[in-house]
Amino acid sequence: MSDEIEGPLEEQPSHRQHLTPEQYRAVTTIDGPLLILAGAGSGKTRVLTRRIAEILHQGIPAQQILAVTFTNKAAAEMRERVLELIGDAAEKVWVSTFHSTCCRILRADIEHIGYTRRFAIYDDDDQVRILKDQMDVWGYDRTAVDVRSIRSQIDHYKNRMITVDQVVSERRIHLNSPLVKMWRGYNDAMHASDALDFNDLIGHTVKLFKEHPAILAKWRDRFQYVMVDEYQDTNRGQYDLLTHLVSGHGNIAVVGDDDQSIYGFRGADVSIILNFERDNPEAAVIRLEQNYRSTKNILSVANAVVQINNNRLDKKLWTQSPNGAKVQLSIAQDEQDEAKRVVRQITKVRRHGHNYEDIAIIYRTNAMSRPLETELTRAKIPFRIVGGKKLYDRREIRDILGYLRVIVNPADDAAVLRIINVPRRGIGAKTLSKIRADAATRGTPLLVVARAGVSGKAGDGVKAFSNLLDELTDAARDKPLRELVTTVIERSGYRAALQADKTDKDELTLDARGRLANIDALIADAATFKPPESVWTNMDALTAWLDSITLAADTKNIPPGGEVTLMTVHSSKGLEFPVVFCIQLNEGKFPHSRSEEQSIDEERRLAYVAFTRAMQRLIISRTQKSRAMSNGRFNTTEAKPSRFLFGLPQAACDGEIPSGAPARSPQEERILDSPGKAKLNAFIRNRRASALPDNAVLMELESMDQLQVGVKLLLDGKGMCEIIKLKGSMIRVTLSTGRSTWLPLQGLQAQVVVND
Repeated sequence: MSDEIEGPLEEQPSHRQHLTPEQYRAVTTIDGPLLILAGAGSGKTRVLTRRIAEILHQGIPAQQILAVTFTNKAAAEMRERVLELIGDAAEKVWVSTFHSTCCRILRADIEHIGYTRRFAIYDDDDQVRILKDQMDVWGYDRTAVDVRSIRSQIDHYKNRMITVDQVVSERRIHLNSPLVKMWRGYNDAMHASDALDFNDLIGHTVKLFKEHPAILAKWRDRFQYVMVDEYQDTNRGQYDLLTHLVSGHGNIAVVGDDDQSIYGFRGADVSIILNFERDNPEAAVIRLEQNYRSTKNILSVANAVVQINNNRLDKKLWTQSPNGAKVQLSIAQDEQDEAKRVVRQITKVRRHGHNYEDIAIIYRTNAMSRPLETELTRAKIPFRIVGGKKLYDRREIRDILGYLRVIVNPADDAAVLRIINVPRRGIGAKTLSKIRADAATRGTPLLVVARAGVSGKAGDGVKAFSNLLDELTDAARDKPLRELVTTVIERSGYRAALQADKTDKDELTLDARGRLANIDALIADAATFKPPESVWTNMDALTAWLDSITLAADTKNIPPGGEVTLMTVHSSKGLEFPVVFCIQLNEGKFPHSRSEEQSIDEERRLAYVAFTRAMQRLIISRTQKSRAMSNGRFNTTEAKPSRFLFGLPQAACDGEIPSGAPARSPQEERILDSPGKAKLNAFIRNRRASALPDNAVLMELESMDQLQVGVKLLLDGKGMCEIIKLKGSMIRVTLSTGRSTWLPLQGLQAQVVVND
C-alpha cells in the first residue's frame, strides 16, 4: 500500500509498521482524549491492539492500561492479538468487558456500599424467579402480570441509570403500579440475598465511585490509560462509569462508528459518541474511512442509505478495491417467491466457486427466516440460524408435529409422552408413570393403555386425550394437509392456550405472539407442500410431509462447504461474508413497522450495517405483495418498497430503483389516515403560507437546474427549507426547525421560493 507508514526496524517498532497515515496517528496519539471514528471494515481491532503495544513501548506499566469491550469474544480476540505483538508483558493489561471490569472492582471494594465480596451474580432466570416470588407477595395473578415484561422494564430503567424512586418522583409510573411494588421488593430481596444482577454490576460501581471519592481515586490512579471499543453502543451507566474513571487524567481513547449504533433497544445511546467532542473540547479526532472489506459498488450503496441521517458525524467510507459486481436489486411476488429466488441464486453462486459458508442471508427480525427455512430445507441446502432456532426445532412446532406423528403411528411412544399433557389436561407425573409401567408389563404401546382408561382424578384428562386423537385420526383421512394441521392446532387447544397468555394490559405476551406466528408458519409450510406423484390419500400426504421434515434434518450427507448462515442484522454485527442477501426491504418490514420517526435513523443504520457485511456480492430483495398466515388464514396485502431503496446510485446497482416519493413513517401514516386528515392538510397549507418571507412568491419546480445551493424551497409537508448541498441524486436541506436532512431528487414534492 503506497501510503503506508514504514521504515527500518530500528526506526519503527513492528507494531507501527504497515499502517496508513490515519492508523498511524491513531496508534501513536497516546495522551488526552481521542475519538477514533472507525467505519465498517476499516481495521479498528488492528489499531486498538497496536495502540496498546505503543503505550507499553513508551514505558507505561501494563497494569495501568484498561481496554474495555462489549463481548467476551471481542475481549479474548484483543488479548490474543496483543500477546502476539508484545508477548507476556501484555498479561497484566486489563482487557475485559464492562461487566467483568466492574465485577473485579466490586469484588475488591463493594463492602463500602453494604454487600460482601462474596456477592452472587444473578442471571435472567434468577431475576424472573425473584420477581415471581414478588408477585405472590403482592397477590398478583401470574396470568395477569407478565413477569418478563416487568424484568425488561426494570432493565430498561437501570440501563439509563434511573432508579425506582426517580421513576415515582418524576411521575413516570404510579406509586402503586405492579412495576414499582415488584421492583422495590426485588431490590430488597436482592440485597437480602447478597446478590447483584448484570445491570447492578455497572450501577453499583458508579454508586461506589460517587459515594466514596477515595475508592474512585484508587482506581482512577490505577488506570491511567483507558480504551473503549464499540463506543457507539455505550449506555448512560457505562458513560458515567468511564467519566468517573478518567476524570483526573483524561486519557481516554474511544473507537466507534455512530453509523453502526444499532442497539437502542438495549439502552445504547448514540448521542454519547456524537457528543464526545462537546464533552472533551480538546479531543483529537481521527477518521478511519478506508474500508478493506467491500467493493466500491457495495460501499456506494451503503453510503447512500446512511448519509441521509440527520444526526451523524461527517465521514464516508472508501476503498481501493475494484468496483466489483453491481448490487443486485431483486423484486419477488411475495415472501415464498422471494425465498425460492434466494435458493436459486445460492445455487448459481455455488457454481461460481463459492461455498455455503461464504453466504449469509440477513433480515430485520427472526420471523422473516421462516419461508427461507422451508425452501432451503426442500432444496437440501444446509443452513444454520444465528441467535435462534430453526422452525422445526422450536418447542411449539415439535408439539404440533407430535400430534401428527401419533396420528400416523399410534405406537410412537415418544410423541405420546410429548403431547399427552400439552396443553395441560391434569395428567401428572404419577399418572404417566403408571401408564408407562402398565404398558411395559403388557408389552403394548402407551396409547393402548391410555385408551383402556386410567382411574383417579387424571382419568378424565386421559380419556379426553384418547378421544381427541380418535377425532384427529378421522380428520386425517378426510382433510387435505393444510386443513388437518389447522384442525390439530385448534382442536387440541394449542392456539387457545397461547392466546390466553396475556399481560396485565390484556395484550398477548411477546412469547405468545412469537409462538403463534410460528404455528401459522407451519400451516403455511403445509399449504405449500407438494407430495410425490405416488401419493394418493390424505394420510399418505401427511406421512410424506413428516418424512420430508425428518429427512431434511439429517445432516450426515451434507456436501463439503459448511452451511449458509441466516441471521438478523443485530446478530450480523462485526461479521463479514463474500456473498450477502438482505431480504424483505419493504416498508413495515425493514424499516420495522414499530419504528417511529425518532428511530428511523437507527433503522437506516441497521440497513447500513447489513449492507456492509458483504465483501464481494450484495443482493437486496423486496416483494410486491406480502402474503402471510395469521390465525390459520392467508392474508395478502400490497407491499411498498423500503424508503431505504429510494435514491440509490443507479451506476452501482443492477435492477429497478423505486421511483416517486418514499413512504412516510408509520407515525405520519397514522396521522394522514385519521379522521382529521382535512384539518391537518389545511394546517399545513396555512403553515406554508405564513412561512413565506416578505416579497416572496412561489414558482413550480419544472427543472432540476433550478436546484442550486442557497435556493429556498417550500417542501410538501415540511415547510420552508434551504438547499445547502447537492450530491448525485440527493440534496441536503436545512429545515425551518434548524435540522438538516437529505432528500432524493426523484419524486421531490416542492415549490421554489423566489423574490418578487
